Amino acid sequence: MKKRWFIMLLLSATTLLTASDTGAQLSEEKCTSCHMTSSSSAKLKDGKMHAPPMWGVMKKVKNRFKTKEEGIAFITDYTMNPSAEKMIFPEATKEYFGLMPSMRETVTDEEMKIIAEYLYR
Repeated sequence: MKKRWFIMLLLSATTLLTASDTGAQLSEEKCTSCHMTSSSSAKLKDGKMHAPPMWGVMKKVKNRFKTKEEGIAFITDYTMNPSAEKMIFPEATKEYFGLMPSMRETVTDEEMKIIAEYLYR
């Protein structure tokens, strides 16, 4: 019985680590061309920041939505179907960066859920 429990625990931990690695990889591939993901200001200095930094996005999402599930649902919906009405940043942010383009052609719903889950860590 203890051996069976240990194996289940080990498999669960491995699955979580793999999902986290996948989320990190997908986030790097799909998000960093526009969103700064580190505290480095190199993109800002080079004028290559095309969207709010990811830490800022996640701070807004976590402040706006009561549960992780609501936040993940918002991120997935907004990235696939962005609109001015759904924006959680002030109007000045939209004026500076513009409205986020739909990622429907770039990322699948499942990939976006994995990314959102990773960002919520």
